[in-house]
Amino acid sequence: MFKKGILLLLALMVVSFMFAGEFNVSAGKTYTLSPEPNPNYADTGTKLTDGSFNFSWGDMVGWENPVANPTIVVDLGAVFEEVSYVALKIMYSAPSAVNLPEYFIVSISEDGELYEDLGMGITYAEAPVPNDTIATLYWASDEFVGYGRYVKIEVVPGGEAWTMVAEVIVGDGAFPEELGAVVGGTVDLTEAATVSVGKPYMLIPLSSDAYADTDSIEVTDGFARYSWADMIGFDNPAINPTIIIDLLEPTSIVRVSSHFMRSFASAVNLPNSLLIGVSDDGMEFRTVGLATITNPYPAQNEFINEIYWVAGEPVVARYVKIEIRPRGNAWTMLAEATVWAVK
Repeated sequence: MFKKGILLLLALMVVSFMFAGEFNVSAGKTYTLSPEPNPNYADTGTKLTDGSFNFSWGDMVGWENPVANPTIVVDLGAVFEEVSYVALKIMYSAPSAVNLPEYFIVSISEDGELYEDLGMGITYAEAPVPNDTIATLYWASDEFVGYGRYVKIEVVPGGEAWTMVAEVIVGDGAFPEELGAVVGGTVDLTEAATVSVGKPYMLIPLSSDAYADTDSIEVTDGFARYSWADMIGFDNPAINPTIIIDLLEPTSIVRVSSHFMRSFASAVNLPNSLLIGVSDDGMEFRTVGLATITNPYPAQNEFINEIYWVAGEPVVARYVKIEIRPRGNAWTMLAEATVWAVK
């Protein structure tokens, strides 16, 4: 009986590992890195998908104060239809000046050229992360999953020090139980109210002269109409257009969105996403989320579409920063930016 029990346990373990292997579609796959890692912690071409993420310098790829955010592009070798999980295995060692990344942004592509933003990895599975350990920073979704072959991960370092990555994991389909991934819930919006109408704001950079914000009222006037006169525009901007809204007092923020025109005939497209940040003083901002979901879903042409983010719990701040991540060489036409809050 004891022997049968052991055999059953082994069989279950084998099934579990097989399922995990089917889920992890990045194992053994090729990838590219930009910028090149530090020569002392260079990549052999296999480190990040070899299944090994030991707390060992030789097992990791590292960047020290990189000139640009480290970006990893994994070629899955085929198109996958339900990419639901992306994780980085990260070293954290304060004595060695190795910081945890602040977050990463993950996007997906069928051809390696045109990418769609999926979401933000801002959650650490081991939080609070112990010192001198390997941590798991991940994005997971069981509703808005990705379709594509190429997965791009842009890592935002957490300060001026080393960023050390041991492994990349891309999951397709339902989460295995042993993964322990938690898909965060969202705040109840029943009592939420708009708090941004009529509030002052700043634009960086200024909108194009053809669709200028002459009186600095268009973005928070409460209207999101399909009308050129009701919008401000950015024509292939050199930097991501950013709106900073002053709510005038600390506020419990639960939802942030912006409304954009989509008109293929007029070469106007929706942004890839919106990077959401908050601040108490209007100077130092912390990133809290990435807006990728549209209303309506899927997005419609010749229409004003809303792109929105909902908090997992209320975020208290006075200032809200919305960084628009444009899509390609086209116009971005903004009709309104809106913040919701609860008392």
